[in-house]
Amino acid sequence: MYGGFQQPISRRGSSVNQLLSNGSIKWQQSGVVVAGDNLGRAGGDANLLNNPSNVAFDSRNQYFYVIDDENSRLQRYSVNNGGDRAGTTVYKLDDSPVPSPWDPSDRRNRPSALFIDTRDNIYIAEMYAPRRILRISPDGRATTVIDPRNSILQSCSGIYVDRNGNIYVSDWQQSAVLKFDQNGQNGEIVAGGNGYGHEPNQLYHPMGIFVTEKTGNLYVADYVNQCVRRWSPGSKEGVVVAGGNFPGTDLNQLNYPSSVFVDDDERQIYVGDSINARVVRWSAGAQQGEIIVGANNLTSESREICRVSGFKFDQNGNLYIADNYGNRIRKYMVDN
Repeated sequence: MYGGFQQPISRRGSSVNQLLSNGSIKWQQSGVVVAGDNLGRAGGDANLLNNPSNVAFDSRNQYFYVIDDENSRLQRYSVNNGGDRAGTTVYKLDDSPVPSPWDPSDRRNRPSALFIDTRDNIYIAEMYAPRRILRISPDGRATTVIDPRNSILQSCSGIYVDRNGNIYVSDWQQSAVLKFDQNGQNGEIVAGGNGYGHEPNQLYHPMGIFVTEKTGNLYVADYVNQCVRRWSPGSKEGVVVAGGNFPGTDLNQLNYPSSVFVDDDERQIYVGDSINARVVRWSAGAQQGEIIVGANNLTSESREICRVSGFKFDQNGNLYIADNYGNRIRKYMVDN
């Protein structure tokens, strides 16, 4: 044991690196850039990123993967890279058959979500048409696992795959979370799906999701509702477990939460508080969270993070943050 974490934390029987329940863990407040440019410059070279939106680890903690949004690619980096921040392109999305809604001359597709399961299958979603969810096997073969043209899925802003292979997808357009079997079939709505709104049975553009292996509880970063909601299996309504007090910078508030992670016993909820440029930790039942890394003062010119998009923990509990506006991945070491 080291600092309250398993060393290393095994992923066998679990879909992601799991944290032990310990609310006293601290992280160093100065992070190290491990992918992208120190100064935040965007670009398409191997050592640069352009709007990276999420990060994930392989099962042996040898590599971390980054979806590089504006470059339409999935990049791989060595965890122990010795300072070499050049990434390898593992997959590049095909152009969309229709132009971007923001630029009629732009047909680049963009990856909108990322997940790596226990067998090192990589799941990546297309932001634009045909909006498929692809599964890339360890040998590099890409197949379509969910196609919106043949399912109830309309869009994807978050993916989670549980240890049984069930695929959970947050659907931005439907304001719902859908569940599919391991073959991408038999889709059903398991959270929201009642139009976008603020009621307990609704979501408003959900983003990151997390499923606890012990209970099957689903945690949703409810982006526009400024909160994280928990949905129990079979429940028709969600419960607010973090935020929900309008957007703001106070400790009882979130500002467009983009991602969520829950510890092994559901005692601590970690939230990527995107516009507040911080990751916060809420203890179960708490009325406010605590900042574990990131901005205490949004006016500070020296703050390290521009905006938190996605984050993950490695096997040693170190925190990796995808700073999409900063065009880099920053690593924060455990400080216990």
